[in-house]
Amino acid sequence: MNEMSTAHAKYEKKKRRIRANGIFYAAISSASFGFSPVFTIALLVAGLSSFDTLAYRWSTAAAVLMAYAFYRNKTLRISRDEAWKIILLSILRAVTSITLLYGYANISSGIASTINFMYPVVVTACMMLFFGENKSKLNILAVILAILGVYLMASGDGLRVPGGNTALGLTCSIISAFTYAAYFIVMKRSNADKIEAVKFTTWIMMLSAAYFIAGCFISDGKITLVTNPIHWLYILGLGLWATMVSNFTGVKAVRRIGPTLTSILGALQPLTAVLLGVLFLDEHLGPKTIIGIILILVTVSIIVLNQNSSSR
Repeated sequence: MNEMSTAHAKYEKKKRRIRANGIFYAAISSASFGFSPVFTIALLVAGLSSFDTLAYRWSTAAAVLMAYAFYRNKTLRISRDEAWKIILLSILRAVTSITLLYGYANISSGIASTINFMYPVVVTACMMLFFGENKSKLNILAVILAILGVYLMASGDGLRVPGGNTALGLTCSIISAFTYAAYFIVMKRSNADKIEAVKFTTWIMMLSAAYFIAGCFISDGKITLVTNPIHWLYILGLGLWATMVSNFTGVKAVRRIGPTLTSILGALQPLTAVLLGVLFLDEHLGPKTIIGIILILVTVSIIVLNQNSSSR
């Protein structure tokens, strides 16, 4: 009996440790991604174009992940069936990146991040409208509250930034939420989520880098060479901290605490972006903006929790 009690105590202790590690990884994942606007805007201010910035971001992340794959003897070979799924998803991921960047450049980065964060609400709305999922009253209420949240942020005094095109920034941020939602819908319905994680992520990053490098040559005839060490710190911050670290710790978090709690802790991403925007980018938060941000964070939590309870 004592042996059983000891074994049970060890199991419970291990379970608590795994849960604590998962919460830590989820917090790091979402908070590190929240640094994206600061590093992105720093590179744009330094004179890099939108395509330059994203080319460096995804190239850096892809190079490190490829090195990791080779170190761990992970194969990057893909089948024909996997290829079309990865190409389609990489296009959606690239569109999300470029539209979110235009959001950062034209409206408050915290608001752009918060609008992008409402992608689970968009996924739920699309699944109800186009794929016949259960139209629960709670999900419908969450969608309405999310729309109200966007309206409050759009009409608040914290939206505008000097020299920004407010309509463009708001539109691009909303598009980024829809394309990111489409990314997850396509991934799930095509069973692309069954592709081995390192292989899948490496190809998404490599193709995204290729698209933006091509965009540099199509738009400017070249890619801007970065020689300033400070600018390289921004690139490494964006490509490694806000992209690589965010992806890796996110995977670790899901494995330890599941997608539901990981998604809820993802609220640290827009909160980090809002805080850094106020501290370093001289962004302002008015009452409407704060209420709108809170509404979206609450609605995303409602959606995630309701999905989890429905799946039981």
